[in-house]
Amino acid sequence: MNPHYHWLTEGLELITFFFIAPALAIVIACRAWRKRANPERHGMRCVASGGAALVLFGVARWLDADIATPQYFLQLACALLSFLLFGACVGHFFSVLLRIWHWHNSTRAS
Repeated sequence: MNPHYHWLTEGLELITFFFIAPALAIVIACRAWRKRANPERHGMRCVASGGAALVLFGVARWLDADIATPQYFLQLACALLSFLLFGACVGHFFSVLLRIWHWHNSTRAS
């Protein structure tokens, strides 16, 4: 195993998890808020993308490949895609929460 290349793949995973996935979640939540989208549809997308993210992350953990093998690229792809799907899940979840919050505030008697 050559540890000189771990910084590249770990950096790619960290950037995806801490920067790209939250940006994707913010974009999804903002677009849903502006379009006043259907919360049931976003709830279904939240469950679907969250389930797919869990399955892909489980596959990535199950592979447990060495960096010198070709399966490592499959493991990396599964991990990165699961991080992106997790960001989409969070974005759809926040759009549902924003819609519930807006409904709650609009029905409150002042």
